[in-house]
Amino acid sequence: MTLEPYLMALLASRVGSISIQMNNIMIRSARSSVLALARDCSTAICDFKGDVVTFPAGFPVHVGASGLGAKTLLETHGGSLKPGDAYLLNSPYHGNTHPADHTILVPVFDRDEVMFITVCRGHMGDIGNSIPSTYHITAKDVYEEGALIFPCVKVQEKGQDLEDIIRMCRMRIRVPDVWYGDYLAMIGASRIAEVELKKLVKKYGPETIQAFLVQWQDYGRQRMAEEIRKLPAKKARYETAHDPIPGVIPEGVPVRVEVEIRPEEGRIICDFNDNIDSQPCGLNLSEATLTSAARTGVLNRLRARDLPHCEGALNCIEVRMREGSIVGKSKHPFSSSVATTNVNDRALNAVQCAFNDITEEMGMGECKYDMGPAIAVISGKDSRHGGYPYVTQIINAVSGSAGVRGHDGYLHHAISNGGMFLHAGVERIERAHPVVYLRQELMTDRLSAGQWDGAPSIETIIATCKDDVTFVYLGDGGKNRPKGAAGGEDGWPARVYRLKVEAELKYQVMEELPTIYQVTLTPGQALQGLYCSSGGYGDPLERDSERVRHRAREGWITVDKARNTYGVVLDTGPELYRVNREATAALRAEIRQKRG
Repeated sequence: MTLEPYLMALLASRVGSISIQMNNIMIRSARSSVLALARDCSTAICDFKGDVVTFPAGFPVHVGASGLGAKTLLETHGGSLKPGDAYLLNSPYHGNTHPADHTILVPVFDRDEVMFITVCRGHMGDIGNSIPSTYHITAKDVYEEGALIFPCVKVQEKGQDLEDIIRMCRMRIRVPDVWYGDYLAMIGASRIAEVELKKLVKKYGPETIQAFLVQWQDYGRQRMAEEIRKLPAKKARYETAHDPIPGVIPEGVPVRVEVEIRPEEGRIICDFNDNIDSQPCGLNLSEATLTSAARTGVLNRLRARDLPHCEGALNCIEVRMREGSIVGKSKHPFSSSVATTNVNDRALNAVQCAFNDITEEMGMGECKYDMGPAIAVISGKDSRHGGYPYVTQIINAVSGSAGVRGHDGYLHHAISNGGMFLHAGVERIERAHPVVYLRQELMTDRLSAGQWDGAPSIETIIATCKDDVTFVYLGDGGKNRPKGAAGGEDGWPARVYRLKVEAELKYQVMEELPTIYQVTLTPGQALQGLYCSSGGYGDPLERDSERVRHRAREGWITVDKARNTYGVVLDTGPELYRVNREATAALRAEIRQKRG
C-alpha cells in the first residue's frame, strides 16, 4: 500500500518519540555519573532489515552507524531470535563503536516476525580493562586492553537475565554494582520501547507499519539526493594529523580523506583508503566510528536541517575504508579502545574541512581536539564512604567549535564526534568524587582570531582532597593544533601541568605532563589543563570592529590583541569602549601593506 504523507509524518514522529523515551528512561535510571550526569548514551530504532529508522536522541558517534549492530544481530542470530530476547554487543569488530560502549539490542516481534530492533547504547564507567579506565591508548592489542568483548551475546531470554553473563561481568568489572545499575537502565529502556512499539503495530496494523518502514527509507533517500544535487560536482582532499604518542607512534597519525560530490547520482563519497595500517595502540578506528564520522561531517555541511535520519538518507553518503587501517575498519586483535574520540575527531574534521574547497559558502576551521583532565577517567577509593572504590569519567569544561563562515564558534561543543554532552556540574562532581575544582574559566586572548573567531581555550585546575586519585586523560592538539581556514588563525595548543597546591589555594607548577597520560595525584596536588582552541575562519582584519569592541569589553580579548591581531583601535574611556574608526582604518591599511 502507498501511505498518505500525513500518516508517514505521524508514524515517523511516533517512532522518534519512542526513541526519545528510551533515552530519557536510561538517563533517569542510570547509576554512573557518565550516563546520569553527562548523558553519554544514545538510542535508535531499526527496522526488520536492521536499517536505522530514527535516532533523535544521541551522539553522532553512537548513532551514525547504528544499523551495523542491528545487522550483526540478524546475521548472527536471525534464525533463533525469540520474543523476550536481549543481546549485548560491545565488539568493535562486529558493528559496535568501541568496547566501552555497551549496546543492548532487543528484537520486537509481531506474532512470529521481527518488526523492529531497539538499540540502546551507553558508555560504561568501567569495562574490566587492564588499567582503571575505559580508554587504553597504549594497548598493543585487544588482549593487553583487557576488556570483556561481547560479539552480540544473548543476555536475556524470556525477559530474564542469563546469570552466567552477569556473573562474568561482576567478576571482571571493578565497580560491578555501578555497571549492573547502568545495564538495568538500558534493559528497562529497551523493554519499555518494546511495549510501545507493539502498541503502535497493534493500533495501525502490521501491513501499515511494514509499508511505512519501506517507504520511509525511500523518502529519506529522495530527500538526501535532492540536497546533494544542489552541490557542485567536485573532488576535494584534506589532511590533518593526530599528535605523536611517545613510544607508540612518535611521528603522529596522519588522517587523509578525499570527498567527491556526485550530484547527478545523488551521492557523496568519503574515501579514507589512503591511510596508514593499523597500529599497536588503542587509536584504531572501527567501521562504526569512521562511518559515523564521515556521515556527521557531511551532514554538518549540508544546509537542510529537516533531513530524515534514516538509513535511506545515510546511505547516500558512501564511506570507503580499508580493513586493517588505523583510519579504517578495525581488524582483530588490534585495539579500538579509543575509537570514538581522538583520531575519529580528526576524521570528522577532515571531512568537514574538505568542503572548504567544494563551496566557499560552507567554509570553516578545524574544531578543537582535546580529551584533557576535565574529561578524564578518574579512579581510586573514597575515604568519605569507607574507602568505597570508584571508576568513572568526569565530563566538564570543554571548549567550543571552530569559526564558520557567518558565525563565531559556539562554546558548548565537547568533542566533535560526541556532540553536545551535558556538562556535569562542578558541585555534583565534587559531591560524588573526592576531587575539588580550583579554577574553571575561559582564557583571555586564547581564541583563534578570524573574521569569524574560533571558540577560546578553557583552563581547569582539579585538585585531590584526602585521597589519591588516578587520572587517565587523552589530550590531542598539543603539537598538531586545530587549523584555521581562509586566513583564520590556528588554534592555541593544549597543555597539562601537575601543580603543588599550597595554603590559601595558591599553587606552583611541579612539572609539565604529556597531553596523553596516566597519573596518580596525592593529596595537595592538582592537574591544570589548558585546552586547545578551535581554528578561526577568514582574515581577522575583516572582522566587524564592533564585534571586536564587544569581546574586548567583555574580557575575551585584551585591548592589545584587538589592536595587534584585528587592527582595531579602541577608546577605553567610555564604559562600553568605543571604536576609533579613523585610527582603525589607518591601522588595518598599514598591516595589510606590511603583509605585502
